[in-house]
Amino acid sequence: MTAAAETLTVHLSPAAMERLRRVSQIARRPIDTLIADTLEASLPPLLESVPPFYHAALAALESLSSTELRAHVHAQMSAETIDRYDFLLERNGAGILNAQEKEELDTLRTEADLLMYRKAYAALILKWRGEYVPFPAALPATQ
Repeated sequence: MTAAAETLTVHLSPAAMERLRRVSQIARRPIDTLIADTLEASLPPLLESVPPFYHAALAALESLSSTELRAHVHAQMSAETIDRYDFLLERNGAGILNAQEKEELDTLRTEADLLMYRKAYAALILKWRGEYVPFPAALPATQ
């Protein structure tokens, strides 16, 4: 079953409207369909798109200031943590982790995933607020 469509009035500049008409002609698609599909494709994922385990930590980012969000975008694991994680991954790959190391690896993996989700969601919130967010390649290299 298809959900009912809603109507939205959008005021566009003459130049934007002309671009839409032109793209509509080229694509051989109605303007309203073109706009709806473009918006649908360009809307970012919401919190519901990530595993539920991380929802609370990520939801907490939504009320932060832009300065605080930028700190999350630039956050990194310590060099020692990265070294330990790499060491445990190597041992895991070789099949020689003991039970305590397996638990530590799981914990570090969860911490790494949370860091990645926080960085991405903080960047997304900043983008929604109309602020510049650097591409990952422009961020400082991991220690």
